[in-house]
Amino acid sequence: MHLGRILIACTILGCAFGLRAQKPIEKDAIVLGFKLHYRELGRGPMVVLLHGLGADGARWDRNLGPLARDFRVIALDQIGFGQSDKPMANYNNRMLSEFLVRFLAAIGAAKASLIGSSMGAQVALNVAVHHPDVVDRLVLVDGGNVRSAEGPPPPPMSAERQRIMNGVTSEETRELLGLLIHDKSQITDRLVDETLMTHLQSSYAIGKILEAGPKLNSLGEDEVRTLKSPTLIIWGRNDALNGPAAADRLAGIIPGARKVVIDEAGHMPHWEKAQEFNRVVAEFLKQDVGTALSGK
Repeated sequence: MHLGRILIACTILGCAFGLRAQKPIEKDAIVLGFKLHYRELGRGPMVVLLHGLGADGARWDRNLGPLARDFRVIALDQIGFGQSDKPMANYNNRMLSEFLVRFLAAIGAAKASLIGSSMGAQVALNVAVHHPDVVDRLVLVDGGNVRSAEGPPPPPMSAERQRIMNGVTSEETRELLGLLIHDKSQITDRLVDETLMTHLQSSYAIGKILEAGPKLNSLGEDEVRTLKSPTLIIWGRNDALNGPAAADRLAGIIPGARKVVIDEAGHMPHWEKAQEFNRVVAEFLKQDVGTALSGK
């Protein structure tokens, strides 16, 4: 009897440790003749993670495993970034959105929930508005620019901010991380080097997206008001790049959107406060459709 209990306990522990030890599978898909690289883990309803400007799918390494306990999770290197191909094209969020829709078709996904950070949030929002049939639920993380229906368009990003956003030195990269991360103790030399390498790898795409400006990289307010997907907005309270007032505005435009502000987090709450982020997102993705649409 005692031995049986030990065997049962070991089996349970083994399963638990095995889940934690699982590593995502590295895969490639071909879209319009170009390779898109992605990491995949888990089973169940599909969830696609979309990184921000200058990052890649690895930026979700603190979220992919926990979310994969209940979902089939894909962390995509968007076209022009990471290990995906980098055509010499005029990059903007519309282009990235089309590649995402074609990517879903290429891997045989009829529908997926989209979780986007910063630029990735804009891509996810664009797809949800213009291709609602392929989007289940939507999570916007510190991103999702919307042009006002009235008044002049927002001004382009300043040259100084563009320099920081597409930094090519360790000093510029550390400056950028200082804008993205609230807890400066997490900005290590290793993180600076890893971020710089990722930025240099995708510098052409970054430059073109910054050059495209708000007109090609954002949606109009009237477009966003047509959104049908249940939407969760997550924001870092201490976001120095795009403050939580932007989350308030989004929540006022997107029908039924729910908003969660995470304390002691900057522009990347999914990375800086991963445990809280993963819990909030998993709860939202598991809600019944009626509750999710009500914004509760």
